[in-house]
Amino acid sequence: MSKYTEITASIANGVGTIAFSRFDRRNALSLELFADLSDCLDGWRDNDDVACVVITGGEDVFCAGLDLKLQSMFTNKERRDAYSKACLRAYGTLLDYAKPTIAAVGGPALGGGCDIAVFCDIRIGAENVVMGFPQIKMGLTPYFSPLWKIVGLSQAKLLTLSGDRVDAHEAARIGLLDRLVPTGTVVAEATRLASSIAETTTESAANNKEMMLRSPAMDPISALTYETLAYREVIWHDSVVDRIGNAYKKLGK
Repeated sequence: MSKYTEITASIANGVGTIAFSRFDRRNALSLELFADLSDCLDGWRDNDDVACVVITGGEDVFCAGLDLKLQSMFTNKERRDAYSKACLRAYGTLLDYAKPTIAAVGGPALGGGCDIAVFCDIRIGAENVVMGFPQIKMGLTPYFSPLWKIVGLSQAKLLTLSGDRVDAHEAARIGLLDRLVPTGTVVAEATRLASSIAETTTESAANNKEMMLRSPAMDPISALTYETLAYREVIWHDSVVDRIGNAYKKLGK
């Protein structure tokens, strides 16, 4: 029996899948859901059976954002503090996660749900997607820094200042979604992509993720040097040599 109460977690063929399961609350974010998400990601960090992680809410609702029931308790300082800690842990874990992450977004991804998608490496969206930060209409803020790095400053300013929602095609146009697929197929497509990543092996996926995390903060020459050293570090690994040899043999057939 699963140790989680607000998500389901499974591993198959190198892909770890985390599915939100608060369907009665449209997968809204609770302290328990934050904890389950963080605990599961932490547990998979050093698990060689997981090369890539898919995060989803299913085909109809990704995540409606922060549970308003929880938000109504913010007059209580202890609840506010607990929420802040939960956010820092969950989003921080996603931001610096050691393996590639894919958000499979079907239906609404709003507020903190949109943040979770933004903090993933790749976002696959279905045509029934609606994304945005409606909490801005109530005077609250989203996470701006990861957002602008994905969609650019101008589009991030539009989303952040207005709080307006965008449909799937607009989300894809501005780069908030990386790939758009028919409604009802987003989990399968995200899993297919994750399986393709997993085929490179867990070690290769983790090496490339490390480069993706570190290089953007470097100046161009430092990044060139770092990436060259990273290449030299892996080129003589036994598994890499075997794969190169096998690829060469196939060319001779």
